[in-house]
Amino acid sequence: MSEDTSARDARRRGPVAHKHIDILWTAAQLFAQRGIAQTSTREIAAAAGTTERTLFKHFGSKDGLTRAVIDEAVLPHLVPASLEGLRQAVQAHQGDLAAWHASLLRARSVALAEAPELTRLLLVELLRDEALRARFASQWLVNLWEPLLAFFTRLQRDKRIARDMPVDALARMFLSLNVGYLVGRHVLATGLDWDDEAEIGAISRLFARGCAPG
Repeated sequence: MSEDTSARDARRRGPVAHKHIDILWTAAQLFAQRGIAQTSTREIAAAAGTTERTLFKHFGSKDGLTRAVIDEAVLPHLVPASLEGLRQAVQAHQGDLAAWHASLLRARSVALAEAPELTRLLLVELLRDEALRARFASQWLVNLWEPLLAFFTRLQRDKRIARDMPVDALARMFLSLNVGYLVGRHVLATGLDWDDEAEIGAISRLFARGCAPG
């Protein structure tokens, strides 16, 4: 385990490394690397430095552990912070659209880089679990989609961006650019030689030019 990983895990666990948290984060990492079906409770327990008996004492079953990973690790540590951060950034926008966009995308990239295993696991589980998709969608609509629509509506009203395109189309394009970059950068193609600052700058300028008033 690298020094950075050890420090990150220590921050997650707090001052005392409780067995429940050890098992939880070990499971999150192994689920993300191998898949839930391909990871046994025996492997998780061994990697966490404990026994299956202790694992089942804390979580009841593998299904209980899987639910706990999503509810206690993935959603609290990744999703609310991401969505709330975007909501606050949208509401606080004051100046240049491209500069705001670059700042926001840079912050999201840093957040995902700190927990790539959670990002991978969330994407997999969103595709697999209909109930989780519904829970995520309810947060997404309130914390991301509605603020974005209000944001682009205000910019159009103030003649800061083009008014010949529906705000929902602008919001969809904005999300597509950002999500495409973030997933490619931190999930699908992590081994490529990314120039983060140059690419974030290019994405933000491209979007700003595309919706600039005529």
